[in-house]
Formats: sequence, C-alpha cells, structure tokens
Amino acid sequence: MDVDIATVAILGNAGGALVGFVVAVIATRHRDVPGARQYGWLALAGGCWCAVSLWRVVATNPTVAETVYVLARTTSAQLLGLCAVFVLVYTGRRSWLRPTRLVPLLFAANADVLLLLFGQGRFVEAVPITQSGVTLFAVQRGAAYTTTLAISYIPLFVGYALLIEFLFRSQNLYRRQTATILIGTILPVLAAVLYDFGYTPHPAIDFTPVAFSINAALVGWVLFEDESLSVRTVSGDGLVDNLPDPVIALNDDCVIIDYNAAAASALDHPEPDGESLDDLAPGLVGHIERGEVFSFGDSFTYYNPQTTSLTDQSGTERGRLVVLRDVTGQQRRQDRLEALQAATQQFIEAETAEAVAEMAVEFATAVLDQNAAGVFLEEDSVLEPAVISETIENNVEEELLYGSPTDRPESKLWQTYETGEIQTVSLEQDGLDPLDNALMLPLGSHGVMAITAYGSTFATEDRRYAAILAQTTQVALDQVERERELRQSRSSVKRRREQIEFFNGILRHSLHNAMVVIRGRAEHIRDDVPSSKQRHLDSISDWCGTLTEMSETIRDINNTVTASEAERLDTVDLNATLRRSIESLRVEYDSVSVSCELDGEYSVQANELLEEVLLSILRNAVDHNNADTPQVTVSVQQAGDWLQVRIADDGPGMSDELKTKVFERGLSPDQTADGFGLYFVSVMMELYGGTLWFEDNRPTGTVAVLELQQAVTSSKAGDDPQSGDTETAATEAQTKSHNR
Repeated sequence: MDVDIATVAILGNAGGALVGFVVAVIATRHRDVPGARQYGWLALAGGCWCAVSLWRVVATNPTVAETVYVLARTTSAQLLGLCAVFVLVYTGRRSWLRPTRLVPLLFAANADVLLLLFGQGRFVEAVPITQSGVTLFAVQRGAAYTTTLAISYIPLFVGYALLIEFLFRSQNLYRRQTATILIGTILPVLAAVLYDFGYTPHPAIDFTPVAFSINAALVGWVLFEDESLSVRTVSGDGLVDNLPDPVIALNDDCVIIDYNAAAASALDHPEPDGESLDDLAPGLVGHIERGEVFSFGDSFTYYNPQTTSLTDQSGTERGRLVVLRDVTGQQRRQDRLEALQAATQQFIEAETAEAVAEMAVEFATAVLDQNAAGVFLEEDSVLEPAVISETIENNVEEELLYGSPTDRPESKLWQTYETGEIQTVSLEQDGLDPLDNALMLPLGSHGVMAITAYGSTFATEDRRYAAILAQTTQVALDQVERERELRQSRSSVKRRREQIEFFNGILRHSLHNAMVVIRGRAEHIRDDVPSSKQRHLDSISDWCGTLTEMSETIRDINNTVTASEAERLDTVDLNATLRRSIESLRVEYDSVSVSCELDGEYSVQANELLEEVLLSILRNAVDHNNADTPQVTVSVQQAGDWLQVRIADDGPGMSDELKTKVFERGLSPDQTADGFGLYFVSVMMELYGGTLWFEDNRPTGTVAVLELQQAVTSSKAGDDPQSGDTETAATEAQTKSHNR
C-alpha cells in the first residue's frame, strides 16, 4: 500500500503539536518537580514548532514557504535555548541563570535565525521539488548555513554535558530519571542530524518536531508520572550494605525506596522496596519522627533513629534517609541507671536495716540479672544474713552464711568486711552447683553484700553496677542509723526539756512564794521599825517585786526558746513597745536624756519579750556612759521589708574587738550591764530572725542597730490590695532568712 509522505508529515506534526500543548499543561500542575516550569515552556515551544512545521508542509507558494521556514527555524532555536535553561534548573544550577551567561548562550542558539533575518534574500530560496510522487516547496540555503547551524547546536551540547555530569554526581537523587532523559533525547537529535545532512524522505519535510514531541511525552512521563524513576538514593554513596545498623530510604510518602540487608532483616521482609513503612511496621514512622529510642514488634532490640533529609538539586526535601542505630546495650545501661535512681528514693525512705537489705537483694536479682544475692549485717562482731535469696538459702550450708574473727576468720565474708575491698570468689570448689561465683562488696561498717552469678567471671559492666548498688545500700543503711540516733536524741532532748520545765516551774513557784513571804514579813514589822530605817524595808519590797517579775520573764524566755518558729512570733506594735521601754529607763535612771524619733506607725515580728530586749540595750547605753547626763537617741528606719531600730549614745564608744565579743556568753556582768545582758539580747534577736550589731557614733559614742522583720498590719493590708492578711504575712515573714 502506497503511503502519502505529506499526509504522514501533516498528521505527525498535528499530533506533535497536541502532545506538546498537553505536556505543557501537565507541567503547570507539577510545579514541585525540579525544572517543571521550564520544561513546560520547552514543551509549549515544541508544540508551536510542530504547528509551524505543519503550516510549512501545506504551503502553496514560495513566499509563504520561505516565511514559514524562517518561523520554524526561529522556533527551533528557542527550543535549544529553553533546553539549556531547563537543564540548568534540573541539575540545580539556578545560580547560572544570569544575563552574563544566558545572553551568549541564547545568542549562539539563535545564530542561524540572525543569519536568516539579516540576509534572507541571499540565503533562503524556496523551490518546488517533486520526490516520492509528492511536490513541496523546499528551502535552499547558502554556504553559511553549515557554520551557523553548528553554532546553534552549542547550547544543546552544553545541556548534554551538564546532564552527563549530573548523572554521575554523588548527591543526585534522580540518577535513573536523568539517565532516561538522556536516552530519550537521542531520538530528536538523531532526526535533526538526519534532516540537516539530507537523509529525509523529502527535502521539505522535517520529522524533527515530531520526534521532539515524542521525546517531550516520554520525558514528561518520567518527570511527572513514573514514581519508579523519582527520588532514588545511590547504593554506593547513600547506603552501606554491610552496615550492621538498618538503613532505610523513604520518599515523602513514607514508602521504602532503598534499604540495606540489616533493614530487610529488621523489617522481616526479604524485599521491602516499594512497600509502605507503616504497613510493614505499624507505628515505626511515629518513632522515627519523634527521634526517640524505641523497639518495635517482639524484638528486644532498641534503636535510636537518625534521620537525614534527602533534598534534590534545588534544595527541596524529597525524602528521608533513616539510620536505625542499635543502642540495645546503651539502652540497657540507661534502664539500669534509671531503675537505680528510682530505687534510691525508696532506699532512703526505708526505716529499718532489714527493709534496706530486702530492697538491695530484690534489685540485684531483678535489675542486675543475677540469680541470687544476700546482705549480711554485722552484729556484735558477727556477720549474719539479714536477707538472702532463696537459691542461696537452699544451696548454701548455714555455717557458710556467717563470718566472725573468732569462729570463721577465713570466711570470705569476714575478709571483705575487714579489708573493705571488693572480692570475686569462686564457688565451684564448694560444690554449690547453681552458683558458679560470687561478688563480695563491703557495706562500710554495716556488713557485706554478696551477689552470685552463672559463669566463671563477672562482666566489667556488671561489677560497676553492683558497686553502685552497694554504695547506695551503704548510704541507705547510714541514713537508717542516723535516723535511729536522731530519734534517740530527740527523745532525750524532749525528756530533758520536760525535766527543765518541771524544775523551772518548781523554782519559779518556790521563788514566788518566798518573795510573798519576805514581802509580807517586811510589811508586818514596818510599824515596829523607826522611820529612819524604813528605806531598808522599801528596798526589800522592791527587790521582791523585781525578782518576781524576773521569774516571770524567765518563764517567758523559756517558752520562747522551746516554742516552734510559728508559735514564737507575733505582730508587735514597735512604737508602743519603744515608749514603754523608754519610760521604764527613765524610771530606773534619774539623770538621763532620751529622745525618740518615730516618723510612722511600725509593727514587727517578735513577742512580749521585745520590751525587755530594747530595755537591755537602753540600759547598756546608760551604764557604760560616764557623762553626768547620758544622751540617748532612738530612731526607726525603713530598710526594705525590715525595720532598723537605732539606739545611739554619747558615751566613750566601743572597741572593734568588743563589738564582736560583746554578745558572747562568757562576758562578765560589768561588761554587759545589769539584767539579762547583751547575750540575752543576741539570743532573742536570733529567735526573732533578726540581726544586731554596733556602729560608731559621731563624734563619740556607739549606735546599737536592731534589725527586725516588719509585720503587715490590718490597716496596711487594707491599703494594699495585693497584701494578704496579717496572719499570713506574719507566717511568711517567719520563713525568710536575712543576711546583713
């Protein structure tokens, strides 16, 4: 059957134009694929080339044929330039898309077009040629045609060189795809070479556009549809088949696209390529994304996932390379440490040595994977089993479970206790069939821990964890002993305090009764005493009152010292307390000048003894002043949440040495004044949570500074919406520490 070559050319170019336009539309829907937009323009230009070639075949006069030929060459030249641009983008060389590089490339691609546009009359001539029974207008070219044609092919050669380099690039995730593109472009290049060198059914018919459209469809399928040629890792570069850790390459849909032998074994699938990871190992994707240590399936192997993004030449993530590092040993060590850390609190909270021993044995057998353990505690120079495993109890003779320097000095238990050194003991010679060897670990002064195991030796790691367990057990036993001693001490202190309170109560009661009797007898004989001797009775009566008040003050001091911190403090009106102390000072001393500067209403955390504290400081200021009329100035200053009571005198002053020693208990009464003295003041200030120190006064004298925690009164709390009630503020203030 005869085939009309013109009809074939018309149908081929029409189909090629349709294919080019369809591929261009598909490319716009896959913009995430590297080079998709540029390939869309390339396919569109190819479709236009086919349409122009179709017009050239049906041209009926030489002028139209010549014009269409120029349009066809112009379109094909743009294809060469667009092909170079696509290759640059596809291979990740967007930085090359600069005018300084593109202009020479596009100029070379359009060399033949420029020759046609500027010399069309001399170089282009359409003549009718009849061949194979078909008459069509063919274009005759001049001598310069070969040169310009060769220049036009330069962008194509550049594109091929870049594709070949990209094919062998180690980071190329599209190696198979790149190879397919290279092979596919052979068809249009071959068709173009055959046409340019005259190997064609008719000089007017060029099948290169049709071949390009076929190639456009093939490359479009490779770029946008065929998943098997999409992201691929390079086995020689991205994976190591002999690596013991599983290595898996996933695309962005978590489908396995490459793997090594260890991964196939871990997934229990001989060829997981193309399988969804979630289908093979449900939940594994979640573990990988969280990046946490995990195990999956029935395996006791732990993996630590390390993920590396697989990015294309444009920097877009196309998948992940996942290395599952086997961290079973590391995880086992971490589990042991976490278990030991969790058990430490239980060890410390244990109330008896037997409870500590029981926990130690349980931990050694359960967590350290040893078959038996025992804790032997010292009692009257004899090591006795406190808690032992059932295996030891059933297989070891009772006499071997004891150690002492008299009965069994050769005992390994006693030698470990006496030397304080860890020992490994073989039990094979003792005929203890289930127990091959034992690790003896000293527990300080408390005893010895023994851990037995199968095999002839203990692993280094097992010895290390056993030593940590022994140290923890020793600390817990120390804690139990300290708690026992503390309970005994507390009981003793409580008993002593009760005894002191009892005898103090009797002393105060007897003293009070004695003062009543003395005062009553003095008043009874007052009428019989001459008026000149009455002052002696008055002195007796005054001293009786003073001693009675002192006994009450001692009672208050005793209650303050023995009370808890919450019971000790209360809100005290500082202004009123200062006024009472100053009034008492004026009553005691005839010649003293006291001035008090109070700029506000002040309250502090203290108790009823604050008046005696302030009076003691005031007395000290007067007693150590050699002036005829001692001058004392009292003021209050705010210091943050604290109030400073400053008591200044004009006496001779105080040496720096005395400033540091004046609060010591051993000072004689003449150094601290009458009454309770400065030691009493320092004790009370400490109980109040305050501080006390002395400063030099100018020009002479001393300033005693008492710093007390300010209390929030009900009126101040009402003014400040953020303040709590007085009781809450007072309680909080008691818990604060203040360092000057």
